[in-house]
Amino acid sequence: MRRLGQGILALCLVGTLGHAAMAADAKALFEKKCKVCHSIAGDGGAKKEVGGPLDGVGKKRDEAWLRAYFADPKSKIETSKMPKMKLEDDEWDALVAYMLSLK
Repeated sequence: MRRLGQGILALCLVGTLGHAAMAADAKALFEKKCKVCHSIAGDGGAKKEVGGPLDGVGKKRDEAWLRAYFADPKSKIETSKMPKMKLEDDEWDALVAYMLSLK
């Protein structure tokens, strides 16, 4: 029984660490791919005025909308200047989760 409890604890820790790692990866992905044209809490790149702030995007958009927009911005906003994003599956998941966390 003690081993079962240890196993469950280990799985919980791995799950928690996985979420923390995903959040860290998403922030790094934002820094690399998005920050040049966007800002969060006023912190943005050289072209942050072009893409604008992403504060509160998690209240304004849902997961499906974000995924569709990242894949093909003009499909959601015809006048968008954002290029289509090419990401790995885990990067899509991390970035969308990060955007949804911006309440």
